Amino acid sequence: MRPTREGIRFLIASLLIAVAAFNTGNNLIFLILALMLSLLLLSIIILYLNLKGLSLAVFAAQPVFVKTRAIFRVSISNRKKHLPSYSIRAAIPVSTGRQGAAPYIPPASNSSIEMENTFTKRGLYKYGDFTLESNFPFSLFKKGIRAHIDGEVIVYPEIKEIDELIPELITTDYTALTIRPAPGDEFLTIRDFRYGDGMRRIQWKTSAKMGKLMVKDTGTDEPRLLTIILDNIKPLNKESFEKAVSFAASAADRFIRLGFFVRLVTCKRLIPFGSGLEHLYKILDVLAVIDEEDTWECPMMEEMQGTGILILKSQDSSLKKAAPACSMVMYAADL
Repeated sequence: MRPTREGIRFLIASLLIAVAAFNTGNNLIFLILALMLSLLLLSIIILYLNLKGLSLAVFAAQPVFVKTRAIFRVSISNRKKHLPSYSIRAAIPVSTGRQGAAPYIPPASNSSIEMENTFTKRGLYKYGDFTLESNFPFSLFKKGIRAHIDGEVIVYPEIKEIDELIPELITTDYTALTIRPAPGDEFLTIRDFRYGDGMRRIQWKTSAKMGKLMVKDTGTDEPRLLTIILDNIKPLNKESFEKAVSFAASAADRFIRLGFFVRLVTCKRLIPFGSGLEHLYKILDVLAVIDEEDTWECPMMEEMQGTGILILKSQDSSLKKAAPACSMVMYAADL
């Protein structure tokens, strides 16, 4: 607890009144001093009770991306049975000055506020300690309490417009980047149900687990397949690597929304072919925390013939030898 600017002035005024009261012995001045001391005591007690019994929960209102305004919903709960809380401010546990305020929280109830923050780096961030503050009732003192929030938020790479990032991609024949299986009944993958799919192809067990209709995809659908190969082999090149990760995320977002079945191949990681927003976020989950590795160990290296986009950090990348087998090669250092 610490005094506010107004509180410091009030304390100085109280001290001066006290000096005057003891010097003059005037009962009226003693009465004024008693009133001022009562206000100080009431301010401390009420402020303590105002913050007592508060807790909060935090969750992201939407997926969080680098350099994009993120909205967090903060729910402040008042566990006191009979006393409300007033003028409560919550602060994000980073030095951004971001705050949200709840003017009134009824007893045994909660109040939700929205707070904004912008992240400059992808990755996994723990919520940590939030701060709840109040200067109720007289703004003479300010008190804060820390509320530890378990959980974390994943920050995805920046999604950029492919047309602006790579103008040549606008004129590219998308079919040249795909492999279309020959017609047949060979099992390919399981995907979300689409209008026009036959009832016989619904995978009921998988649908029950996922909570939505899922169907078996076969070669007869001739899906458009695209593989994104991301160079994450050392030596370290942080700037180019971040550009490569951002481009991989942007390409996955663009092509999945175009209806492609996309897979991601990186050192030590493989996300199989899939489509839809759920699959997109599986890829983004990997790209949000991916780091550079010592050696390439992905078993899909031999299956990249003509299947998609190779994203290299620079012209000196050790994966450059795979470029002739890919339909498109991008150099992150040139982006």
